[in-house]
Amino acid sequence: MEARRAVIYESLETSMERNGGILDEESVRQAVQQFDEFMKPKAYPVMEGQDIRLLCCPHAPEAARVCFEAATEIASVVHAPNSIHLNTEASMHVTLFHTSHPDDRRAFSPEIRAQELDVLRRIAASVPGFTLKVHSIVIASSGSIVMLFEDPEDGIERIRDQARSAFPSMPKKQPAIIHSTLARVLSPSMTREDLAAIQDKCHELTTRLKGYQAPISSMWYVEETHFFSAQSGRHTTIELSSSTIH
Repeated sequence: MEARRAVIYESLETSMERNGGILDEESVRQAVQQFDEFMKPKAYPVMEGQDIRLLCCPHAPEAARVCFEAATEIASVVHAPNSIHLNTEASMHVTLFHTSHPDDRRAFSPEIRAQELDVLRRIAASVPGFTLKVHSIVIASSGSIVMLFEDPEDGIERIRDQARSAFPSMPKKQPAIIHSTLARVLSPSMTREDLAAIQDKCHELTTRLKGYQAPISSMWYVEETHFFSAQSGRHTTIELSSSTIH
C-alpha cells in the first residue's frame, strides 16, 4: 500500500506540470459550481432517506492549527482577481471513507445510523490512537491544495480495511490517499505565474513541515449537509482505543 500511495502522491504533485503548468479548468469549474457567490460551500441537493455519511479523523488542536497556518500562508501569495477557499481550522481532518457518497448515495434511516455507529465503535475499539507524518503539501491540477501524510503505524489503513469488510456495499469511490485538504483554488484560468507562486510556497512548506507528527485519537461520523464541509451536519465523535487526546 505504501508503494502504491507513493505513486499516487507523485502523480498528484506532477499533475499540473503534465497539464502544461496550468489547472484542469473543467475540474475547477465543477468545484466552483458547488460554492455560492460568497465562496461558501452550497448545500447538497436534498434526497430524502439518502443522506451523505462521511467518516474522518479530526486533527488534534495543534495539528489543526499547523494545517490552517499552512493554508493561510498559501493564500497570502494569491492575489485578486484570483479566488481561493480555505478550510477552517476547526474542520481540518483526514478523510477515511464514505458509507454514502455525494455521487453514490446509500439508503439512510435511524436504524441504519444506529447500525453504522455500532460497527464503527467496534472498529474504533480495535485501533489504538496513532500518529501520521507529513509527507508533502501539493497543489493538484484540480485546484485542490492538500497536505499528504505517511501512515507509519498503519492506523488509517487498519480502519479502512476493517470498514471494507464491515460495509461490503459501501460506495466504490473511496480515497486511496491520506490527506487533509487545506484549500481550493476557485479561479479556473489562473496564470502560470500565479500558480508557480503557489507551488513555490507548497515546496517551502513541505521543507519546513515534512515529518511533522499529527496525532490521531478519534473519528467523526458526519452526516454531511454541504459540499466540501466536514464541519457541516450532525457529528458523532468516536474515540479510538487508548486515546489520550480529546
